[in-house]
Amino acid sequence: MSNLLKFFLGLIAVYIVVMAVGINYLRSENDLRANTSLLTQGAKKGQKSNVNLQELKEELAKLKKQVKTLQTENKKLKKDNQELEEIRKILVDYLENGSDDDEPEPAPKPKFKYISRTAKFFNNTSPFGLLGAYPDVSHVFQTKPKYHVPHLGIINEDDYCDRADLFNLAHPEVLLEKRNFFSDYPPLTLPRKEIMVPTGTMVMPQVHVGIPVEVFESRKWRLKPQINNFFNNMRGAMDYYHEIGKNFACATQMYNHIPGHGNLIQKDSLLDSFRPYVEKYKNKPQCFNETSYFLPFFRLYDKKECTDFFEMVHSEKYIKSLEKEPIQYLVKIARGSHKGQGVFLLNDEQVAELDRDYSKGKKCGELKKSLIVQGYVSNPLLLDLNNKFDFRLYGLIASTNPLIMYYHDGFLRVALNPFDTKSSDKATHLTNTYLANQKIEDAKKADKLINGMTEKELLEYHLWSFDKLEKYLLESGKVTDPNWLNNYLRPAIHKAIVHVLKMTSHSFLKHSNLYELHGLDFILDNDMKLWFIESNPSPLLTGTTKHMIYHETIRDAMDIMYAYYRSRMARFVKLIKNMEQDPKALTTNLPKWKAEFELAAKNRLEPEHQVSKNNTYTLIMDEGLEGEKKYMGLIEKECVLDN
Repeated sequence: MSNLLKFFLGLIAVYIVVMAVGINYLRSENDLRANTSLLTQGAKKGQKSNVNLQELKEELAKLKKQVKTLQTENKKLKKDNQELEEIRKILVDYLENGSDDDEPEPAPKPKFKYISRTAKFFNNTSPFGLLGAYPDVSHVFQTKPKYHVPHLGIINEDDYCDRADLFNLAHPEVLLEKRNFFSDYPPLTLPRKEIMVPTGTMVMPQVHVGIPVEVFESRKWRLKPQINNFFNNMRGAMDYYHEIGKNFACATQMYNHIPGHGNLIQKDSLLDSFRPYVEKYKNKPQCFNETSYFLPFFRLYDKKECTDFFEMVHSEKYIKSLEKEPIQYLVKIARGSHKGQGVFLLNDEQVAELDRDYSKGKKCGELKKSLIVQGYVSNPLLLDLNNKFDFRLYGLIASTNPLIMYYHDGFLRVALNPFDTKSSDKATHLTNTYLANQKIEDAKKADKLINGMTEKELLEYHLWSFDKLEKYLLESGKVTDPNWLNNYLRPAIHKAIVHVLKMTSHSFLKHSNLYELHGLDFILDNDMKLWFIESNPSPLLTGTTKHMIYHETIRDAMDIMYAYYRSRMARFVKLIKNMEQDPKALTTNLPKWKAEFELAAKNRLEPEHQVSKNNTYTLIMDEGLEGEKKYMGLIEKECVLDN
């Protein structure tokens, strides 16, 4: 595409945006002037005639309502105009960076060369490779990575980390001042539009999951070296198609996913990790035991547990207990199910289906379906309208070297049907946002009350804050401590998260530049006992209303991550400068420098790069500290075990 054509297309894009903004603005202004005139005429009419005062008041109220509606529309138009401006910027950048689908793939480039002291000293290769920063990572994948398969139109360059590390070391402002994001989120999604764009620079904004398929599945773009934060949606799976430490996620960069996190996010792997963790504490059951945070379960892919389940479900004791508690267990598909679609109530119909599949237990050990039967909280703590709820909370794994975790309050997700153990409606038993949205959409389409609430009331009721919960519990007499949140609930949640992370983190890739935000789900029973449900990476943060904690959660997570990143980069820069003064650094003294690098790579905050004082996260775990300090006193001294 010629530069002249690009220029004219850019002008057309700008013209379209300007005209749209102008038309929208004039329309809203004219409507406001017209209604203001109506108000004035109405006032004069009231003065000159004997119109009934009540009628005049009603007319004025209607007009004021119309003006308010127009003002709301005007705000929406301004927001639309901002989005149009964002599209214009992306279009211009797309044109400048090349957008022809028929453009030939770039020819192989010669070996790059940087003219810098560091590049010369290390023979134009990354010093971090020599220091041991890039070990093999294939062992953490459950299925073989597909580095040979094109993804996002990105070229996999074997020397990318050489380029990126040397470039960034030559430009310390990238390491210590800039926020340079690469993201596969589409342009108008909240993470990109409202977090990354306002707080940093989008590097290569034309690359995202919404690009044409033929471009997505090609090798079109070389990653730019100045990226320091790969902030991707889980669906992007960067580490599955691009090798960490070679094609991206170099030592001078960050990546927001942790390979090997399957034990934390997959229901079967999580429960597989539970049994060995309980065994560690067999001599200290007061610290952790089979009833700590996890409901009873049967893994149907395990022969013994599968056999035990069928014996239990057909026992006289269980059948008799169904008279009082008709739902006692849930059947869960262990992997690949979301939004409540892989969860079923264990009722007569489900038992009959399992009996058919497993021949009433005779096929246990033969069928390898990833099915789990797990206990159901049949006595949940209920809210004012007798509705069940659970907690969606946030945990930021800020480091895997050492393991560091921060906690952030979330919100309550309230079921929109009154609780009834005999109900077969999932929306009565499950509280996830997807099911709530379906119920709210039904209310909107039918334009009628559901459970006595309008669409707007359903939206508000589905999500409660922690403060609203505490107020309700105090007013209803269910708790008496006015500081119940800080004295009981939050410490209990923090302690549970620490145990869950200790239980599952052995499979994490231990790289200093990895982090991940998780949505953690818990439920309280009527005895105020806390139960862990599951953990989800890249959680949806908006819930069903836009006033939730999205900005705060992501904004403050980035504040934390850049504090650790810049602390680490400051140590790296100092280390490399010292190496350059040692003439034997690359020969006889290399083991010494590898040891120095290993220490510098361990994440900790330096005095000049601290987390902001008004950050809304709470540090609950730092295994770089000693003894019980690792867990901020949440785990008693006698319960702290060596990993």
